Amino acid sequence: MKKLFLIAGLLVLLSSCSKSVLTTYPPDVSGTWTLAEASRSNGLGWQYINSNLDGGLFDFYRSGAATYDDGHNLMRGSWKIYTRNSGYYDQYGQYYNQLHHVFEVNVYDGYTGASVDMYFDQVIRSGNLLIATHYDGYYVYRYVFQRY
Repeated sequence: MKKLFLIAGLLVLLSSCSKSVLTTYPPDVSGTWTLAEASRSNGLGWQYINSNLDGGLFDFYRSGAATYDDGHNLMRGSWKIYTRNSGYYDQYGQYYNQLHHVFEVNVYDGYTGASVDMYFDQVIRSGNLLIATHYDGYYVYRYVFQRY
């Protein structure tokens, strides 16, 4: 009888342990994207901002290479998505502390010296939209890219 209680107790103990598991693969961002919206929030609502990336095209290649062309500069570089277990704000401004996908883009034009370096705490893909957020200590920034 003691063995039965010991086994039952172990099963209850093991079943009460929880672990956060990210069950989705990183979003497929390969292809051509344009920035459809950039906004920020301090918790009191979203305000549209000028990102200086409007009208340009991002090309993300499966190899991890990236380009950004705004008609004046052709920047080349890389992108990557990786999984991290930390705090982040989602596209609605809600805070979570769990596994999520981080998105980085770094492109540079050696001729003009122009560059775009973006780090997003979280990224998701929803149909033809790529939604990425970043918290800078005061504002949550939300960038919405649309497949071109």
